[in-house]
Amino acid sequence: MRGNAEMKRPLKTKVIGAVLLICLLIDFGCVTYNYRKYVSINRDYTAQLASTVINTCCLVIDGDKVEDYLNTRKRDSDYYVVWNKLIDYRNTNPDIVKLSVMSFQEDGCYYIFDTDLTEKGAFLGDSRPYDPWQLTARDSLLDYSSDVSLVYRDHTDIYIPIKSSYNIPVAYVVAGVATDTMRAEQRRYLLYLVLIITGITVFAGGLLLLFMDKNILAPVNAMTAAAESYGEKREKDGEISPLQKLQVRTGDELERLCESMKKMENDILAYSARLISATWNSNHDSMTQLFNKRYYNELLTALQEQENLGVIYLDIDNLKRMNDTFGHDEGDLAILRASALIHRYEEPGFECCRVGGDEFVIFLRNAGERVADLVNCMRGDKGNLLSEITEEFICRLAVGGASRKAGETLEDVIKRAEEEMYRNKHAIR
Repeated sequence: MRGNAEMKRPLKTKVIGAVLLICLLIDFGCVTYNYRKYVSINRDYTAQLASTVINTCCLVIDGDKVEDYLNTRKRDSDYYVVWNKLIDYRNTNPDIVKLSVMSFQEDGCYYIFDTDLTEKGAFLGDSRPYDPWQLTARDSLLDYSSDVSLVYRDHTDIYIPIKSSYNIPVAYVVAGVATDTMRAEQRRYLLYLVLIITGITVFAGGLLLLFMDKNILAPVNAMTAAAESYGEKREKDGEISPLQKLQVRTGDELERLCESMKKMENDILAYSARLISATWNSNHDSMTQLFNKRYYNELLTALQEQENLGVIYLDIDNLKRMNDTFGHDEGDLAILRASALIHRYEEPGFECCRVGGDEFVIFLRNAGERVADLVNCMRGDKGNLLSEITEEFICRLAVGGASRKAGETLEDVIKRAEEEMYRNKHAIR
């Protein structure tokens, strides 16, 4: 091991590059976040301004008369009063570039009021085709169920439904808010934001470099020295791990750390192997290699809320008589044959526990229709005949299953599976 490898490219140089990159990302993130926040505030201001103007207009607009104006195309004195007030509302706020009342139908939009007094303006009953922005929201505009916002190049239009006395939407009050000046302000804000945050980030990055040099690089070297002295004695099993094959030739602290980790890994792997073996033994029955009663108790807790769960209960019939009559060697042979049969049916989601000398419980996750199929297969399996010493003395595996029903506890499912097993036991005797 190159314990004192010459540092060709110190880690400090790489840290400086990394810090600069991090500062750049932080700078970009802060600028992006604050700019979006600023744009969002302006957008909210636009919507709030338009909503305020529209709500004020709604106080003087009679929804029932709007419907009459649209149907008859006739104006009365009230119409001109409302029209003049709308014109006054628009003229008192320089940010409002559009203020109209219009109805949308399949073939286009129909004006009831329009405050544009130029040649482009519209009069009562005038229709206009959908513009490209309105086409994108055509379904929403025809629905009249909610507010609609359309963002144009130099302004934003807010559409708020106005309702009749029967609470039926009859038209939209439309307010357009100028956004060209606002966007120019946003560009200036972005420039100032970049300059200020970049300066702060560069200053903070310099402080971070000083901090890392003192508080990170020096401790890394100390950690490397500690790792080199860890686990002097190790067991060699001939296996070569990916870490052992890895060749780090950076010439800095990372190379030393890698070499130290290789040495430490050998000890960790040895301890891990013993831990895995101990864990396996604590959860498995040594004779059958199935899960044991301890693991079964853990499953009872883990599967309490498991839906679509199947349970299969198995019992070796006549095992006690066999042990008493022919000795435990014959009984152990029957147990091994039973476990071999169970192992043949293992599949994903299948967990079998030996819960007693002659009893086994299988849990099936995502069981579906598999429980009944598996029970029938096990009952019909030729390996189900575990021992036939005499014609009068036959040892078989009794099998019963149940699927979890809605609202049923896990204990209830196990009980039904056990009862089904006992019915099968009496049937095969």
